[in-house]
Amino acid sequence: MDTQPTLNSIDTGRATEAQGPYDPQYDPLVDASPGTGRDYAATYWIGTAGEPPGDDGPIEHDIEVDVAIIGSGYTGLTAAIFLAQEHGIKATVLEANRSAWGCSTRNGGQAQCASGRLKRSQWIERWGLDVALKMHQECVDGMETFKSLISDIECEAQPGGHLYIAHRDRIMPVLEKEARLLRDTFNYDVKMMDAQTVRSKWINDHEACGAMQESEGIGIHAGKLAFGYLKKARALGARVHPSSPVQGWETRGGFHYLKTPGGTVRARAVGVATGGYTSNGLHREVKNRILPILSNSIVTRPLTQAEVEEAGFHSTQFATDTRVLRHYYRLMPDNRVQIGSRSAITGRDAPEKNMSSC
Repeated sequence: MDTQPTLNSIDTGRATEAQGPYDPQYDPLVDASPGTGRDYAATYWIGTAGEPPGDDGPIEHDIEVDVAIIGSGYTGLTAAIFLAQEHGIKATVLEANRSAWGCSTRNGGQAQCASGRLKRSQWIERWGLDVALKMHQECVDGMETFKSLISDIECEAQPGGHLYIAHRDRIMPVLEKEARLLRDTFNYDVKMMDAQTVRSKWINDHEACGAMQESEGIGIHAGKLAFGYLKKARALGARVHPSSPVQGWETRGGFHYLKTPGGTVRARAVGVATGGYTSNGLHREVKNRILPILSNSIVTRPLTQAEVEEAGFHSTQFATDTRVLRHYYRLMPDNRVQIGSRSAITGRDAPEKNMSSC
């Protein structure tokens, strides 16, 4: 067996420079393309991740590959990593803008043993116990895979679990029932704690009425993780081409022809890993598959130690509350506080159709 290269055993060269500024007006439901070579959004993650790692530059001529992956975020890069490690396939990753331009450098930086917003009890109600158990096992396996992936990546990992805080007294019986189900049916390690314990030993959240604490949960630096995946994928032989949006896709004779501004990629297989910034025109299979949801995340300036103590942060575990529009927050390694939330998706606050434009 060939010895796999380490992250530091390859000359990664230079990162491809941006060809244009970040466009905050890009709308995947309207625009035909996310752009070509656009710069990163000016997020905290990008601002503190260091210089972007080297890449393989834009596609400059027609090429033929075994596997092409569209999108160079977490999904695309880890797909390339596993294809190389487990199957010996050196994939070619195509990115419209800069490497890891989309969600992978704009997320909350939290790895949880979860899948969506529904509780395990709701999984059972909707799909039955057998399916719920299999879904839970996928989450557990996913966390183990994630731990393995980041074991040699410096991404400011903050392990230790996740705190699910009840923001109303009436929520505590619901969490207690869920905790029993997790322990007894799913064999998953969770524990309940009262409000005083939460405030004195974990986070002095004045609205906390208690919490459920699960042992699985890791906070990370999203930008450093994305750049770490990029280094690892290229060290394993994958090629990553930014400024190479797929502008046309034809399939004939058992091959896929992906047209980019610099040339056509002829691939035997294609993986789509474009996430929330996928344009409707990429391929018929992804048309109208996007549901935009506004997500917000901010960080404070670094707090002094006195301010950390005054705010009552006794842990770096991330916490989420039980609001419908959930809040999440944590104390980061540089003593900043990260705070995030989401907006509604029901449209109840949307203007009436007969209202004039403002």
